[in-house]
Amino acid sequence: MALAPDPDLLAATSFFNALLRETADWQFLPATTGSGGVVRLPLTAGEQLCVTLRHRSRNGRCRLALPLQVAAADGALREISFTGAIRRLMSESPLFEEVDETLRRSFIERVQESHHNIADSLARRDDLAELGQGPLNFLQAEQGLLTGHDFHPAPKSRAPFTTRQAQAYCPEYRATFHLVWWAVAPELAVSDSSRDDTAAALMATLLPASLAAEVPAGFVALPMHPWQAEQMMQRDAIRARVAAGRLIRLGESGQRWAPTSSHRSLYVPGAQWQLKGSLSARLTNSVRELHEGEVARGLRLDRWWRALPETLTAHFELMQEPAWLGWYDEQGRVDEASLMLLRENGIIDPAAERSVLATLTQRLDGEGTTLLAARVQHYARVTGMAPDGAALDWFRAFCERVLTPLLRLVVEEGIVLLAHQQNIVLRLDDGLPVATDYRDCQGSGVTARFFERRPGAEVSHDHRISTAMLRRYFPYYVLINSTMAVTGALAEDGLIDEHRLLASLRHHLEHLSATLEGDHALLEHLLHSPTLEVKGNFFCYLAGINESTLDDPARIYIDIPNPLLETAA
Repeated sequence: MALAPDPDLLAATSFFNALLRETADWQFLPATTGSGGVVRLPLTAGEQLCVTLRHRSRNGRCRLALPLQVAAADGALREISFTGAIRRLMSESPLFEEVDETLRRSFIERVQESHHNIADSLARRDDLAELGQGPLNFLQAEQGLLTGHDFHPAPKSRAPFTTRQAQAYCPEYRATFHLVWWAVAPELAVSDSSRDDTAAALMATLLPASLAAEVPAGFVALPMHPWQAEQMMQRDAIRARVAAGRLIRLGESGQRWAPTSSHRSLYVPGAQWQLKGSLSARLTNSVRELHEGEVARGLRLDRWWRALPETLTAHFELMQEPAWLGWYDEQGRVDEASLMLLRENGIIDPAAERSVLATLTQRLDGEGTTLLAARVQHYARVTGMAPDGAALDWFRAFCERVLTPLLRLVVEEGIVLLAHQQNIVLRLDDGLPVATDYRDCQGSGVTARFFERRPGAEVSHDHRISTAMLRRYFPYYVLINSTMAVTGALAEDGLIDEHRLLASLRHHLEHLSATLEGDHALLEHLLHSPTLEVKGNFFCYLAGINESTLDDPARIYIDIPNPLLETAA
């Protein structure tokens, strides 16, 4: 059956997921059966905005039903559009009465822009049925993430991209494009590598032969996203360098590269490396420029990873980021807008079934199932299992292939990978997880346990994670954002009761706690803390905060009840 996604429903779902998680000034009227009901949010003059929930999972992810309605003081109901509901909430709800009017207007515009972006990309896809059923290969899954973050008021905001630029450069439009190559004078170039070869030598393996002859002696070749190259050329200092011959725009790559789900990470089948570069655009909460401290983390992880036990890494591969390259700015500092890093391309068979977790769990249709549910149902047919048994099998395989290595890294080695849905790529066999490829070394850190294992190791201050930070970030990214997206999606689709999955999850963590040797602070927190922290995307976005440059990211985190403690009770 063909999917018929409703952009209003998809935009409203992410918006209200985020709002309901971060506020409490609303009333929930549960349905007589199931886990749904109606949420009533207060407006002025005794009216209420009514949001129908068909399902609400334990991490707060909701499955909505349209239309949205306004209840008058006398109880009469009338329908209201998603845009109308947002305007009324922002102007009349007590939740926002202290928000500056300018911020309100900007917020409404950005939410509407995201809504438009979702609608436009959906209208231009002819593969929605395949995205809902699978199997998908790596690139299909990367460019099949159409709805964005489950908990965000504007999950597809992408300033300052125009619609035309988005169609040329964004993954949801299945974009491909040529890279722009620069030749950088030796006194401007800055780089580092954790391998025997220099970053320039490793990067040059991607340089087209037709352009290699154009690189002057001593200069280094640097690839760049074409949109980023256009932005750089808007700067007077860059144009002056080009005029002086210190930067040379060599030309474009012969191959067309594809943006993956993060927009700034680029892939072409068969290449030794993927690329991740700065993109001076604000996607959801952050301007997506690489920072000097971030690219250094990849080199450290590359060195450490090779010394880890094979039992830990056998079915959990890290896409290493062993080299980076850029140029200095006019003040002699690293120009972070120019940075490009190399990421190992672990996609040996481009046609094999691989899927980023966020694409597996996204809901594209109010009536249909997620891709995850479709793959579980396929697995059930292949094995002859009942759907609930297949769902439980799938989740146990996920725990073994994703959670176990991530927790072993923390407990045994003191290495922290903050694995959210977009960084977990699952290798699937007949729909079942058999291995994991993890990407994004920027979201990493080390704890005190790391220094017990490696006395004297040199690690920058920004790569160290305190116990408080570990207890905040790891549960949010790995448990709430990733693992419970799985439990929620399977339960929403009626394959299995979510309590059974959470009981299995708790049992899995208890087993690890009883068998792993090392620092158990994280496992104890997961199993016994009454609350866990989650990122407050709604109010972070409303305030216009650039998350990537926050001095204290803790300020945008809030507490929610620990679902695992509820399961134990």
